[in-house]
Amino acid sequence: MKVRTTVAAAFLLLGANAAGAEDFFEMSESEPTRSADRDERAIDLSATFTQRIHYAVTEQRESFPFRREDRGLASVRSDLLLTARHRPASDLVIQVAGLASYDAKLNDDPATVEVEQTYVEWGMTPAFNIKTGRQIISLGESNYFQIADRINPIDERAFGLAELRESSLPVTSTRLSYYQSRWGVDLVALHEFRQNLYDEPRGDFDPYIALRDQPLAIEEDTPDTFMIVPDIAGRLFWSLPWGDVALFASRLHNREARPLKAGADVLTLDYPQITLLGASGNLVLGNWLLKSEYAFSDGDLYHVEHDENTQTLSAEGQAHQLMVGGRYTGISNLTLDVELLNTIISSVDGSLDEDRARTQGVANLEYEMLNDDLVASLTYMGWVNEPASMLRARMDYAVRDDIVLFGGAIGYSASDDAMLAPYRNNDRVFVGVTINL
Repeated sequence: MKVRTTVAAAFLLLGANAAGAEDFFEMSESEPTRSADRDERAIDLSATFTQRIHYAVTEQRESFPFRREDRGLASVRSDLLLTARHRPASDLVIQVAGLASYDAKLNDDPATVEVEQTYVEWGMTPAFNIKTGRQIISLGESNYFQIADRINPIDERAFGLAELRESSLPVTSTRLSYYQSRWGVDLVALHEFRQNLYDEPRGDFDPYIALRDQPLAIEEDTPDTFMIVPDIAGRLFWSLPWGDVALFASRLHNREARPLKAGADVLTLDYPQITLLGASGNLVLGNWLLKSEYAFSDGDLYHVEHDENTQTLSAEGQAHQLMVGGRYTGISNLTLDVELLNTIISSVDGSLDEDRARTQGVANLEYEMLNDDLVASLTYMGWVNEPASMLRARMDYAVRDDIVLFGGAIGYSASDDAMLAPYRNNDRVFVGVTINL
């Protein structure tokens, strides 16, 4: 039973990823980075410091071996992002960035240093652009789900608390882009495998918390880094008078580890290589930007029935995902985003032991005040099949152009048999400050 709970939790965290994707309309119309109006040979240096404090308002569940037992501070995290940007020529941009983080409440690795978006971008012609290095590539239509676009891994160390636009992690890749006035092509080669980032063992959002009190080792079959034969992805898009249309195709490894098999003392995790085919589009209709995204996946792993004589937990299968949603801007200073995602597992090599059809949705309401200096937002995410939900309220106040204060609260609810059940006592309030130097 605990193995099944753990598998369910892992699948939940994959399905609930909130990808910090840019709006597709903005993506297709934007110019390459190199086209920015800058002085040649200038070096721009910048720094961003962020301090976050999370306070858990409820005691942790006694039925799971979480490290935190009582209410109290759950995270005290400091982030420092340093960026150097150089433009030696009008058609060339070089950027180097690094992120140093420290969380006083972590046990295993409280301090980390990561290479952030570090790349070289060269405009070979006005229409052809090449960008290589660690970068975030956002090609999909959805602002909250990874559907046809699964290029970048996601930071889910605190589910629902990470700022959506900051949740995507850069990955080493090469992007070739060819743009015309109304259509374009993107080809992406991934030279690095980087999995999703999750909470540490026994943390409040540990996806394998149900197994931590058992003598069970967890092994991961991590894919090799592909320099000569990389993972690949591509997009062909058109910008039409009434909206945008795009076609996607990719062959890449899943960023979420799937529980593959369980032995007497070992749980083996795998990152399956999947084929994705998809399409997306949006339509401007009055004050609405209507959008949709579809993906067919082949080769992903799904939970199948097993007993004490069977070690296999997952088997390969095929699935269809369809997102429909929209953004409403008809009221001054107010923006409403709504997305509904339906997933159907069409076939699997075995007897399926999870819901064949799943539905989840997101609604986000944002209101700007005081000449946009104060922004209030309310976000709701819900699951239909196994009742569970997350509700988050947040406010951001720009004291000055370079100083932003933020704070809010988040609450979770779930039925006893829902995949979110182990984490339903993680309600908390959070405050923080961001300083741009």
